[in-house]
Amino acid sequence: MRSPQIVRLQQQFLASLHSEPRQWLLDQIIPAPAFKDSREVLRIYLDRAMARTVDPLNQVFRSVRWMMGAEHFEQLIERFYADSLGEPLNAEALSMEFVSYLGSLEEEDWVRMSDRVKLNSVCGFTASMALVAAALLDWRCHWVSLIAHRSYESTELLQKKLHHRSSIWQRPTLNPTSKLCISGVDLVSLSQRVKDGTNPKEVPFCADGPSTFLIYADQDHKPRVRLLNADEALLVNHCDGTHTIASLCHEAEYFGRSHKQTRELISALINDGVIRALKDGLS
Repeated sequence: MRSPQIVRLQQQFLASLHSEPRQWLLDQIIPAPAFKDSREVLRIYLDRAMARTVDPLNQVFRSVRWMMGAEHFEQLIERFYADSLGEPLNAEALSMEFVSYLGSLEEEDWVRMSDRVKLNSVCGFTASMALVAAALLDWRCHWVSLIAHRSYESTELLQKKLHHRSSIWQRPTLNPTSKLCISGVDLVSLSQRVKDGTNPKEVPFCADGPSTFLIYADQDHKPRVRLLNADEALLVNHCDGTHTIASLCHEAEYFGRSHKQTRELISALINDGVIRALKDGLS
């Protein structure tokens, strides 16, 4: 049986994570000789609790950390933690709450944060847009890596089905965790710079204007960030399980692509782990 005193201590401690501790809680703490008072002891435990709670954010939002710098990112996390209404139990909930927090920031907050982001003068976007792009990239990669993937057919089997005489009625499909997005930030270059720890930390941009990117898990279940050209973007955007190969080839003709070129592109996307299923029948 749990003691009412212990339950109250736990409640008061949790309340102190996001507000000033009550005197009742401070009175329950007997500091060791090395500490100044009970408030100093409690602060150590509160700091440790916060560090354990927010530690997944350092692993998930590496692009935001790279873009802002470690010190400023830590300050942002502390502000997020202080404003948090509760204690998320896992990295998924915590990361989603953090992205929501970024989306709720006021303009003055973005201005203050933007001073820490280095942009090329011709990039065509603001520092706040770059930070949001980095946060969404990190969250999407995290989501792709977390969601359990269904059992998909091997690349070899998919290629065999593609070359079957009845393949025109099959429907190419991406992994359901795949994320399509448009960005002026070069997400491929950004993810590589973050991985390499590149300096100076100038945000890479798409020289030809906003581009389409695909964030997906390959056959080895590893997150990948891919820049799509116009033909790939058009095809991938319709690989939702509703378009047959026949309809994809027909639609591509309006953009000057032959049936052979479309099938070759489907084959290449299968090899790269982008297209993960060829559905048939009514399933």
